[in-house]
Amino acid sequence: MREHYRVFFGFKREPFSQDIRVEDMLKHAGLVGVKERFLYAVNLGAIAVITGDVGSGKSSALRFASATLHPSEYRVLYVTATSGTIAELYKQICHALNIEVKGSSKVMLSRTIMRIPAMANSCSGGMANT
Repeated sequence: MREHYRVFFGFKREPFSQDIRVEDMLKHAGLVGVKERFLYAVNLGAIAVITGDVGSGKSSALRFASATLHPSEYRVLYVTATSGTIAELYKQICHALNIEVKGSSKVMLSRTIMRIPAMANSCSGGMANT
């Protein structure tokens, strides 16, 4: 019974899946706006925040916006469901970058985070921005 909307609208596949390809996304004004603001923040080297209700398309919009970034220059990190502490954020960043962290104090984690740009530049191929 749930599948009736697919037949009614002529959908060949699930239109609201989380893994929809960027090329298949509907380029509406809101999506394009997020991309423009995202790229503006990236070009400035700034930090940006996207907020919205659960299921409103935040992750999809960021996938769409980041798809134009060159993979040899940028690495997108997905950090979700933090407890809100800075130490938890640092742990998730290190985990996303496959960096082993010895100790769990905020000081130790922040020192590790501060070394990321130097570690990235020393890698073959390097990452200009992370």
